[in-house]
Amino acid sequence: MIFLAKLGIGMLGTVMVVGAAVSSEGFIHVEVHEKQPNGANVNVFVPAVLATTALHFVPNREFSHDSEELRSCLPIIDAAIPALRDAPDGVLVEVKDAKEHVLVQKIGGAIVVDVDDAEDVVHVSVPLRAAQNAIHQIAEADPRS
Repeated sequence: MIFLAKLGIGMLGTVMVVGAAVSSEGFIHVEVHEKQPNGANVNVFVPAVLATTALHFVPNREFSHDSEELRSCLPIIDAAIPALRDAPDGVLVEVKDAKEHVLVQKIGGAIVVDVDDAEDVVHVSVPLRAAQNAIHQIAEADPRS
């Protein structure tokens, strides 16, 4: 009986540590609603660490052009993201016309993009830390490997 209790505590501890590691960078949230009749509704939460880990499985040649462009921008990105992280929450960009509304804002430690047009309503939230990690992985990709 004591063995089962120790085993249970060990398993619970392992689950908690894995859960903390997986959620350490936050979650990417994507929600899409098609306005057409019988349109699709998609609502996905993905731990950001899984998304950045998935980049390791993409062949570097797929990032060759992007990595070259990003490398030159890394100093700007590395200065902007921490400054944005420390900035108060608020609207960064808003574009509104008769057919669509686009809103980009900083909420907590994430960039949130909301788009509402004639066909869809789209919501995407990406933690800043995960975005910075993904940008670095793409920039550091060596197309020769």
